[in-house]
Amino acid sequence: MRLFAVPSLILLASSAFAQGLLPAFVSDTAGDTIWACTDLDQDGDYDGALEVAAFYDDTVGPVALTNNAGMKAGPDGRLYVTDTSEDFVLVLSDIDGDGDAHDAGEAVVWFDGTAGNPSGIELTSGRGLHIDEDGVVWVASANTGGGGDDAIVRLEDTNADGDANDAGEQLEYYLPAFGSGTAGDSIPASITRGPDGALYYVETGSTGFFAKGVYRLEDLDGSGTIDQPNESAPFFLPTSTSGNSFFWDISVDADGQFLIDDTGDDVIRRFADTSGDGTITEGVESTIFWTASGSSLVWNVSQGSDGAYYVTEDQNPDRLLRFVDANSNGLIEDAEVSTVYDETTAAVNLGSPKAIVVPSLRDLGTSYCGPAVPNSAGLDAQIQLRGTGVAGAPLEAVVIQGPPGEFGYCIASRDQGFVNPPGSSGFLCLANNIGRYNDPVFIYQFDGAGVSQAIQGGGPVVLPTNPIPVNPPTPAMAGETWNFQGWYRDGMTSNFSDGRTLTFQ
Repeated sequence: MRLFAVPSLILLASSAFAQGLLPAFVSDTAGDTIWACTDLDQDGDYDGALEVAAFYDDTVGPVALTNNAGMKAGPDGRLYVTDTSEDFVLVLSDIDGDGDAHDAGEAVVWFDGTAGNPSGIELTSGRGLHIDEDGVVWVASANTGGGGDDAIVRLEDTNADGDANDAGEQLEYYLPAFGSGTAGDSIPASITRGPDGALYYVETGSTGFFAKGVYRLEDLDGSGTIDQPNESAPFFLPTSTSGNSFFWDISVDADGQFLIDDTGDDVIRRFADTSGDGTITEGVESTIFWTASGSSLVWNVSQGSDGAYYVTEDQNPDRLLRFVDANSNGLIEDAEVSTVYDETTAAVNLGSPKAIVVPSLRDLGTSYCGPAVPNSAGLDAQIQLRGTGVAGAPLEAVVIQGPPGEFGYCIASRDQGFVNPPGSSGFLCLANNIGRYNDPVFIYQFDGAGVSQAIQGGGPVVLPTNPIPVNPPTPAMAGETWNFQGWYRDGMTSNFSDGRTLTFQ
């Protein structure tokens, strides 16, 4: 399973994946492992055989992990991992497509924070991180008492040599408790960029020097660092119901709302500066998005392009949760929570799940065998595929420029062809063992604009790839190339779209 490319967050959630799960990567700080989770049988969980596999295991890979707590996917599709003990940013990618990052060049120390870099910056406890669209990496790092600074660190590979270890590529952007001299005054835990373009970081300091909560950073004078009193300010300082709030993660969802978890109060808070005054008025601009039904050590929340929120819960038993705000009231109720991984029933133990990364859907494949023969609407039909590209994960299929009112379904094959079958005006662009997605759930009808709509529920048809319905049914495997085409009625005859060829990752 090759590591997928991750583009900008798709703001419109995809309803087609509401029943299945998107693939996910989970960091395990107990087993020093990054796990790849895929719902291969599309039963709504990652508990089945082969559904959790080691993407990176430090007993196999070349770089040791100790407490790999932070993880994000960059715009280049690679995983960026921080470790609170190993003082680095590790980058993982599956270059050879064999489903792991254990091979040569696939696990790279992208930034060495042992003070051996040209700036002498120590990443003594690198925690949460954020990656901008241009590849700039921001890390929340804490002083351990034995060295380093409480800092927001800025990293960038300016010479495109594959790391941020060269002169001018690392910078302490902000030192929250500069000059205080007391460990624990500031403990930066996580960072993200807000909808307004400013940076927001989570502060979990233990001495009271800073109130716990979210702080806003903006380089107003353009100096390249936060060095003026008005450039950093409290943004949201929640009132704790337990008196012992502990915040670890901050993120922004597709609606532009911030999310922070609070393992002390067993809640996730959601908030946005709707007034534009630079602060959050508690209870007016913030809500308790989710309250755990019992004790819950929630560490990370990641929204997928299916609109659902995927959550890691590190306790006994370890679980992964999925939230769907089905009634759109801005809150997650018990009926809207599903357990998608439970260590007591799963085939593989995730150990100690911390960060979770869920991919966005993207356009997949390459057109071939086109343009198709024009249909009765005078247009050449075209097939489009969207998904993650991960082997075993489903595909959204849409056929455009079809004849309004006509029905059709999709077909697939390992082999390409070019033949005009009897009774058709178009060309079949597949050959040999051809699979037909012709069960009712896969049948579509063209709407008035010539866009295919699933006859059961509308929208794109969701095609399973585990298995693909050839004879015998065969699952798509990483590295395999499959071809897809739309076949539809066209008046007194039938017709075909162009073909779409896709190599699974």
